[in-house]
Amino acid sequence: MIIVGALGLLYAFCYSTGALSELGQSFEMVGSNKISAFTPAPGKNDANLYTDIQGFNTMLMYFGIAMVLLAVLLYITASNKRRNYYVSNYVSTGLCVGGNIVLSLVALIMNAGWKSEFLNVDFAAWKQHYDNLEAILGGSIERHYSESTLWFDLGYAVYAIIIVASLALLLNLIWKVMLMRGEKKLLASNELAGGVV
Repeated sequence: MIIVGALGLLYAFCYSTGALSELGQSFEMVGSNKISAFTPAPGKNDANLYTDIQGFNTMLMYFGIAMVLLAVLLYITASNKRRNYYVSNYVSTGLCVGGNIVLSLVALIMNAGWKSEFLNVDFAAWKQHYDNLEAILGGSIERHYSESTLWFDLGYAVYAIIIVASLALLLNLIWKVMLMRGEKKLLASNELAGGVV
């Protein structure tokens, strides 16, 4: 659980790279203001999407930190090595499973929304901006343009892995309960057999 929590945190650190990073380099300074270097068609997004998405990126970072802390709670309650589980073990496991699944579902839903916003960027205007610059400058320029949705798509895999790991932790808890019940029955039958002899 610590590993998948750290994976969620790492994903948050990488979220604004790739195409979003390229979009973030498509600003021009006008006085002290940063404005999009290209003007989108009505209803389309421009470079300001990069600024708008930063709040969600920060939220993903907090989600990753929360997931790691929930996993640490399992170690604090010694859920990894206790022969018998106590209330604290059930609570920590429940918090970790529930917290990770809820945070992952929220991240998945919001990531899908932001991917949709990114796909609504006016890519034609963005590309035309660099074509115009190249024509004006009369040579090759460093282009910052990409339509890749790689980092949005990786989010689906990352949070699916976290959900699967959380469900595996829940199955581990059920298995542990079955083992404890089996052990109690075995001890009870041994005591009964010892009393008869």
